[in-house]
Amino acid sequence: MSLAGEGNAPKATLTQAVLRVEAARGLSPYTSTQENAWLVLAARALAKETISLDLDGAPIKAALFRSYRAAELDTKPIKITNTGEAPLQAVVSVSGSPLTPEPSASNGFAIERNYFTLDGKPANVAQARQNDRFAVVLKITEPKVEFGHIMVSDYLPAGFEIDNPHLVSSGDTGTLDWIEDGAEPQNAEFRDDHFSAAIDRKPDDKSVFTVAYVVRAVSPGKYVLPQAYVEDMYNPSRYGRSGTGAIEVRAAK
Repeated sequence: MSLAGEGNAPKATLTQAVLRVEAARGLSPYTSTQENAWLVLAARALAKETISLDLDGAPIKAALFRSYRAAELDTKPIKITNTGEAPLQAVVSVSGSPLTPEPSASNGFAIERNYFTLDGKPANVAQARQNDRFAVVLKITEPKVEFGHIMVSDYLPAGFEIDNPHLVSSGDTGTLDWIEDGAEPQNAEFRDDHFSAAIDRKPDDKSVFTVAYVVRAVSPGKYVLPQAYVEDMYNPSRYGRSGTGAIEVRAAK
């Protein structure tokens, strides 16, 4: 659906529509995948409108998209001028790596990550030995259970790799039969840098469920232990994340 091309709406109507969408967007810190897709389509349609800009003295007759590194802006400020008649909005997005790790958080979900030996004994992963194998158990608590499609993701520290994709999840898995409250994912992925599982939830489900996978310590060194994360895929305001830690993989004897 094109707001401008197919609807042929006058500029005043488009302006009011944009203001209403912007106000609605400001009421929620998150939008779903579908909402983001519609916003992209609407923005693409609006970009077809007549636009007249000046970028550092150079005229531009189309929507302007630019990426700048922080160092570029430090040496030379960017000046953008609207030379047309209609009002325009400037949207600035900033991306980067935080200097201070985010703390753990719980908003509809709480997630706890623990490491065990393969026979179910608690393990100190902070001082792992090369070639040690661990079961990573992700315990998720949903105090008020709701219907939802839940995504659980756990990013691996650089010195670890997933050992066996077939040893995963539910408590009836032979090698990990000591796991309690195991949930069987609708889909699980085992990537080089993270594990993820998609789980469907219903209001009558238990409030606590777990998923698990097996990792091996492969590369000696000191590494950051990233966060584990759980999120309702269609209501991202419901989420939980663990804290950030540190581990050391020592060389094999």
